[in-house]
Formats: sequence, C-alpha cells, structure tokens
Amino acid sequence: MRIVILGAGGVGSVIGAYLARNGADVIMVARPSHAAAVQRHGLQVSGLADFRTPVASQAQATDIWQADILMITVKTKDMPSALAGVAHMQLGGAASLQNGVVKNDQLAQVFGRDTVIGATTMIGATLRGDGQVAYTLDGLTFFGELDGRPSERVNTIVQTFVEAGLKANGVNDIVSVEWTKQALQNPFATIATLTRLPMHRVWASPQLAALSVRMFREVVAVAAARGVVLSRHPAWSLFDLEALCHAPFDDAVKQLVEVGRGVEADGRTHIVPSMLQDVLAGKKTEIDETVGYVYREGQRLGIPVPCTEFAYRSVKAIEENFDAQVG
Repeated sequence: MRIVILGAGGVGSVIGAYLARNGADVIMVARPSHAAAVQRHGLQVSGLADFRTPVASQAQATDIWQADILMITVKTKDMPSALAGVAHMQLGGAASLQNGVVKNDQLAQVFGRDTVIGATTMIGATLRGDGQVAYTLDGLTFFGELDGRPSERVNTIVQTFVEAGLKANGVNDIVSVEWTKQALQNPFATIATLTRLPMHRVWASPQLAALSVRMFREVVAVAAARGVVLSRHPAWSLFDLEALCHAPFDDAVKQLVEVGRGVEADGRTHIVPSMLQDVLAGKKTEIDETVGYVYREGQRLGIPVPCTEFAYRSVKAIEENFDAQVG
C-alpha cells in the first residue's frame, strides 16, 4: 500500500514517521525546508516517542501519479491550493485528517465522492524545526466510509496504523464522529485561543466551562438539524457527552470543571490547541472552516448560535489585527 501524506506538518510527520519506520511505502509532501531536512537526515520524533527514521519526502507531488491512499494533513484553510497540486493523481482512496466537517465535500469535488474516506484524528504534534517533530498526544485516528458500509480499504489502513504503533479504529458512523470532534473543538479551541490558556484551565474554570457548554450545545443543535447525532464512541470517554448535551446546565458545567481538575491532577497540562498555536505564531487559523462553518450553518438553518458567533468573530478580529496587538 502506497500512502501519500499531503501537508506533513506536525500530525502528518508523526504519522509518516511511524508508518515508514514499520516499512510502509510512504511519501510525505511537506514544505521545502522540512522535506529537504528529512531527506538528508531522516525525521526525528521526540516527546511521547524518541526515534529517528528515514522517510521519503518531497516538496511537491507533481511526479506522483498514483497512491492507494492520499492522506490530507494540511490546514483546512489551505485545502484548495493543496488539492490543486494533487488533482492529477489516481487514487484508491482519499482521507482528510483535518479539523472541521467541510473537508469531505472538498475532496469529493476533486476526486469524486466514491474516492473519499471519512477520517479524523486526535493525535497532537508540533514541528520543532525542519526534520523534527514533537509528538504530544497519542490520540485515536478514525476512518470510515461515508455511507457507513464496511470496506477492505478502511480495514487495511486501520491495520497499517495499528501495526505501526498508532491508535486507529474503523467506524460505521464516521460523519457522526467528525461532528463530535467539531462539537468539542468549537468551544475548547476558540476559548483557549481567546484566553491564551491551556486546555485544562479552560475546562477547570467555571466561567469558561459555562461558555463551553453553551457552545457545545449550539453545535449539537446544528448537527441535529442536519440529521446528525453525536457519536458515543469510547474515544470521548474523558467527557460525559450525555451530560454536555442534555443534563441540567449547572450539572454539565460542574462535570466539565471536574474534567479539567482531573486532567491537571494527572499532569496533562501541556495540551494547547493548534488554533492557539497559530495565533501565538501570528498565523492565520482555521476559524473560517471550523467554527465559522457552524455559525454559517446555524444562520442557514435558522438556529441561534450566539456564543459561536461571538467566538468566531473574536478570533477573526485577532487574525485581522496581528500587526496592532499590544504586548
């Protein structure tokens, strides 16, 4: 199985390193300096693992004509230009690990819907420099056919991940899984970005937990209007999704505060969402393609999403005024 990883930043580099180390036929397409460093010296993984491994890497995909799986790990905002560079490829499947729920339609427009494999990941990673990636969260990666049917290509990619030492699962409700991740990201990533706080502090603060529950329930309402029910997969066991969705508001807030305190007690205080990482680096975020999408869908469907709108517009304003910020 040939796997092409398009946009191998933090997450893509961790996946590429693990798969290549296990002997998979992997090609990473990354920014030129990162690709060149990996080609010269191999890819150094640190954090939850510590190893260096050779990985085939290049800056463009113009000479790659075929792949069993194209795996997209670029930022969602970069999707149109990234897909333009691989539109010539013949694929057995295309799976996007990006945040948000618009990515599958973007893939389908280029490769056809039958080519698209639903996917999302909870892996956390950050590039520390060219040829170096820090592996910070060994989360689960989900794959599944959009129509819920079992398939050999999903089974094969899941097996390839697991044999390489990565957590992966094939599911028959991948659309629900993708929306569940969006429901969790919607409040947590934006509130962390606006407050500049790590995730455990967002969860443990009663004030921010209250905002989080409201924003979570806004996504639930939008998803329900689209006929999507959130997934109850064990991967979300850190949170009581039933409570976040349906419990009395104060009870849901208390549950989230307890999660934050428990995470801090366990020493997991390094979780910083990619949106906050981008803002701290003065980079454009994925706010339009993630939280902005929920806001626009709420408007289209006539569902009030006031907290989501506030968070969306606030992060957009930060992006638009990087050059004028104090401190």
